[in-house]
Amino acid sequence: MHGYNAHMAKQIIAVTGSTGFVGRHLCERLTAKGYQVIGIKRQDYDSVNWMAKQLTDIDGVVNLAGAPILRRWSSSYRRELIQSRVGTTKTLIAAMGKLPKRPKVLVSASAVGVYTDGRQQTESHYTAKRDFLGNLCLDWERAAATANSIGVRTAMLRIGVVLGKGGGMMKTIGLPFKLGLGGIIGSGKQGFSWIHLDDLCDLIIFLIEKETASGIYNGTAPQPVTNRQFTRGMGRILGRPTLLPVPEFALKLLYGQGARVITSGQLVYPERALQEGFKFTYPDLKSALKQIFGK
Repeated sequence: MHGYNAHMAKQIIAVTGSTGFVGRHLCERLTAKGYQVIGIKRQDYDSVNWMAKQLTDIDGVVNLAGAPILRRWSSSYRRELIQSRVGTTKTLIAAMGKLPKRPKVLVSASAVGVYTDGRQQTESHYTAKRDFLGNLCLDWERAAATANSIGVRTAMLRIGVVLGKGGGMMKTIGLPFKLGLGGIIGSGKQGFSWIHLDDLCDLIIFLIEKETASGIYNGTAPQPVTNRQFTRGMGRILGRPTLLPVPEFALKLLYGQGARVITSGQLVYPERALQEGFKFTYPDLKSALKQIFGK
């Protein structure tokens, strides 16, 4: 699958954010492929020396740590969003720097929130969004990129909305849609760049194993849609109406500035992953939703 290297099959991979929706699934897939997996616990993120102990004799690191983004962004929660991403990444790389034997590779999460809304964005042709979320992603990536200077091959993955069974966005919106209460958010014209959970985990493993992979990659399916197309696709798969729009003001009342995560959106294309030979199992929304809902 994806040209995996058999000689790497018994290596040890450390994962931050290993108890999250993506982290749990990734650990299962790595284990199934013969890797030994070590979850780095949240209490390990604060101490460089303690994290260095956890990373001793590790072959690769996947950095998925980060507090949930869809929340009301109070000033204290903004600090938590920054610390859990940028701060944890800096601690991780400082810990790697202390090791006599450093990991060969770091795959570090970022997000499509780095991109402006509107036109299609790729890794080579894009405009960065200069708001809180865009700057958070850029600072997160800059922190991760410093691992290159200590000899660790580094890939940053700008992840879209992750769709999969039993967690993430589907856990939040699945029931309203099944009850016929799902609806278009705001204008519905905003981009919706998504990726199936299985494809995201396989792409992370692809980046671990491809020895020339470094720099920015988009962790999105090759067929982004609009919010309107996503909503109608959900309605068709579930056989439910999607007549009730969700007004922006209601989301702003609930989430404050954090509502921007769902009221704005990007059209992001995974140019590099495709060019380098990655094959998506779920390249289009219909196939992804069918798998998730067992249709």
